[in-house]
Amino acid sequence: MATNQKKNNNAILLCGHGSRSANHSINLKKIKKKIEKRVNIQTFFCFLEVNKPSLEECLSKYSSVYSKIYIFPFLIFEGNHFKEDITKLIKKYNKFNNLILIEKLSLLDEILPVTKEILKKKITNKEDTVLVTSSSFSKDKSVSSSMEKYTNTLSKQLKLSKSFFHYVGNEDEVIKKLKIIKNNNLSILLHPVFLFHGFLFSKNERSFCVNFHNKVSVTNSLMDENKIFEIVIKKLVNTVMSAN
Repeated sequence: MATNQKKNNNAILLCGHGSRSANHSINLKKIKKKIEKRVNIQTFFCFLEVNKPSLEECLSKYSSVYSKIYIFPFLIFEGNHFKEDITKLIKKYNKFNNLILIEKLSLLDEILPVTKEILKKKITNKEDTVLVTSSSFSKDKSVSSSMEKYTNTLSKQLKLSKSFFHYVGNEDEVIKKLKIIKNNNLSILLHPVFLFHGFLFSKNERSFCVNFHNKVSVTNSLMDENKIFEIVIKKLVNTVMSAN
């Protein structure tokens, strides 16, 4: 259901990472339309890299136009993009004190409970199932630490005996480990932890499917899951309503 708030001089700015895949921009446009319809506020989107418009272009263009701009980062980790790019640009363009950064999705508190239920439905035999998670590479050690904790927690809650985390681009190491497992009934749960189905998601999926074919079951990108979308909507609605 949409909120009762009518269109006003406030706006929402959705900030995506950016990708070489055309699907990334298409998906963010679709999300933008769905959010605008539900929250009933003028909504724009931007990117941190690769695609246009950039976050800086949008802040430069809109920061003096709207009374309040609610910025939602479509990021999973508090890596350099979050710590450096977003926070520095908000500080630079917040001369009217009208830029409000909405808290990003929490990997452990908000995403994990949803993905656990999704993965649980894909498991037919726990003894044969191996969980494999992946994310985009980051030099920030907190990213790998977060993903290791996420993977281990998921594996434990799903009662799986084996799980692996890797950065996209490092598939060979995990594939090698999987190939030495002596189990004709091996089932691989591939869980790329990406909000959108972009270039890296496809690359990761292809690497495992080429090697293991029908032994691989791949989860959707997170924003393709309705429960995750509803969490984003709730964050936006709660922030907008509390700020007015």
